Amino acid sequence: MTYRSFQTSKSVSLLFLPLAVTGIFLLSCDYCLAESIPQTSAKFYHANTYYSEGEYEKAIKTYEEVLNSGFGSGNLYYNLANSYFKKGELGEAILNYEKAMRLIPRDSDLKSNYEYAKSLIKGGVVEAQAQWHRIAFDRIFSLFTIDELAFSLAVIFTGILLVILVSLHIPPIRKYRVVALSVLIIMFALFFMALFEKVSVVGKEAVIIAQKADAKFEPFDSATTHFTLYEGTEVAVVSPKDSWYKIERSDKKTGWVKSSDLEVF
Repeated sequence: MTYRSFQTSKSVSLLFLPLAVTGIFLLSCDYCLAESIPQTSAKFYHANTYYSEGEYEKAIKTYEEVLNSGFGSGNLYYNLANSYFKKGELGEAILNYEKAMRLIPRDSDLKSNYEYAKSLIKGGVVEAQAQWHRIAFDRIFSLFTIDELAFSLAVIFTGILLVILVSLHIPPIRKYRVVALSVLIIMFALFFMALFEKVSVVGKEAVIIAQKADAKFEPFDSATTHFTLYEGTEVAVVSPKDSWYKIERSDKKTGWVKSSDLEVF
C-alpha cells in the first residue's frame, strides 16, 4: 500500500502507511511477542481499508485495538485522528492529533490537519499572550520529540567533555575553549529547559471531548458556571477531585470540569 494524501484547506487527509513504515513501528515495540506482529499489522491495514471505504466507526475500533495491544506510532494516532474527524468527533480528533505531534512533530500533513481542526472549534481558540522570545523558543523546540531532546542533550554534554579534554592536551586549542564551552553550555541549558517543559506536561494536558462543558467555580453540579468550553478546546489540568478536574485555560482562567467531559493525555 502506498502513501496517500488528499489534504486540502477544507478536508482532512489520511496517511496510508507503506508496509516498510508499518514494519518499523511494529518492530520498535520490542516487548511485544513476535507471533502477534502479523496479526497486528493485518489489523492496521484493515483499519486503513475501513477508512477508505468510509466506515469510520470500524476504522476507529480497529486502530484502537492496535493501540490496546501495545503497538503505537505517530502515524497510527494520525490515522485515528483523521477517522474521528470524518466521524464528526472534533474533540477526539484534536486529542489524537496532539498525541501524534508528540511523536512526529515535523509532519506537515499532521500540522495542516491539526490547524484546520482547531479552526472548527466553536467560539474560536483562546490564545495566550506571550513575548517574542517565548514564541520563538516554542516554535523551535516544538519540532523535537522528547527522545530527540534527550539524545541532543547527551550529544551536547559529550561535546562539553571533549572540549575540556582536548583543550587540556592540545595547548593551541585552549584559546577557543571559553567560546566553545559558552556556546555548548547555552545550548545545553536551552535543550534541558525544552525537555523539562515537555516532560512536565505529560499527563497534565487535556482536550474537551463533550460538545459543551461548563467550567464551574466549585466541583459540584449546582455551582455557578465561570465559563463555557467547547469540543476540541485544549486545557491544562491543575488537579483532580472525585469526578472533577480543575483546569486552566490558556488565558489562565481556571474552573472545575466534569472528568467525563474531557480526556487527559
